[in-house]
This record gives sequence, structure tokens and C-alpha cells, in this order.
Amino acid sequence: MHSIEITKIIEWDMGHRVPNHRNKCRHPHGHRYRLEVTLAGEVKSQAGAHDEGMIFDFCDLKQILKTAIHDPLDHIFMYCEDDSIMHSFAKTDAKNLNLFAVPFVPTAENIVIWCHTQLVSHIPSHIKISRLRLYETPNSWADFSPKNI
Repeated sequence: MHSIEITKIIEWDMGHRVPNHRNKCRHPHGHRYRLEVTLAGEVKSQAGAHDEGMIFDFCDLKQILKTAIHDPLDHIFMYCEDDSIMHSFAKTDAKNLNLFAVPFVPTAENIVIWCHTQLVSHIPSHIKISRLRLYETPNSWADFSPKNI
């Protein structure tokens, strides 16, 4: 058996605001987010099994990422529930706004940790999430490597 890592990438469009930022990120704006999810595990060698030669099926991982990350976040505006400006704005016409309140400031660092939290229960225990990399822009990203790998 060989320990191997595989990576799947998803992308989505999302807005956010960093309320206490000293520069322009305090204003509502959006990004094309890109998430790379890397799994580590042993290559399965059971002859004739549907996953022979794999650690995890890319198709299964794609579906998990779509359901747990892409679909809840695509074309929404994420904001901190303590952000009084966005909270007030949300009250104006909530049914026509696609807002998503979270208990943290929506920085790349906090969003990548949120993504890990969404994924961990969907990945079998014999597979480890070794790294998540979230690109906020093509030149700026946050890496999250869970402990106990």
C-alpha cells in the first residue's frame, strides 16, 4: 500500500466585507474564490473494487465539495453577524438579498477554516484532509493544514 495525496479544486463567486479593515476591503466587494482540497490516504488495492487504485474517488469528492461548499456559498454575500452596517442592510429587503451571516469576520483565513468544518464530517475517517488552500485572488491565499494528520 502507498500513502498518496489527491487534490480537487472548486470555484465560486462570493461577496464579503471586512468591517474593521484599514483599507478598501472594509467596503462590500466580491471575489472569485478557488478552494483546493487535498486528501491523504492509502491506495486501495482490493482487486475488482470500484475504487481500486484510488484513495478516494474524485467524483465523490467533487459531489461533497459541491454540496458542502459551492452550493451554500456561490453568489452569496458573506458577512459577520456582528457587522452592524450589514445587519442593518439585511433588514431592508432580506428576501431579495442573498446574504449569509457568519459568527466570524469573513477573511480568507476564517473562510478556509469554515470550509474545513463543513467538509470534515463528509470524509471517511480513514482519509485525512491534509490541506485546504483558499485563493481570494490569484495572488493571495490562505492555507489550512489540520492537526493530527
